[in-house]
Amino acid sequence: MNNIYYRFLHLSSNEMYQTIPARLRMNILRSHGIDAVDFELWCTAVSAINGCGACVDSHEKTLREKGIREESILAAVRIASVIHGLASVLETERAVMPAATVA
Repeated sequence: MNNIYYRFLHLSSNEMYQTIPARLRMNILRSHGIDAVDFELWCTAVSAINGCGACVDSHEKTLREKGIREESILAAVRIASVIHGLASVLETERAVMPAATVA
């Protein structure tokens, strides 16, 4: 939800959108119970996959403020890119398989 919204703001040349409140409800994310660093690493990876530069910058900055080194951040994004690539291949394989061979 955030990636799509903020990526739109980032891509749009209409500055008026920047002045309008987002009004996105993310209350559940405030009480997720996940380690803060792990959560930010996951958010950074998802934002990289979704191509939201504003979100990547925000999460990466938060991670560095928490003392996480660039090598660790990049490793998380590298892992996410491999998993995303594999998921894409598997989804494509599933889509092109004849229905009779799917068990």
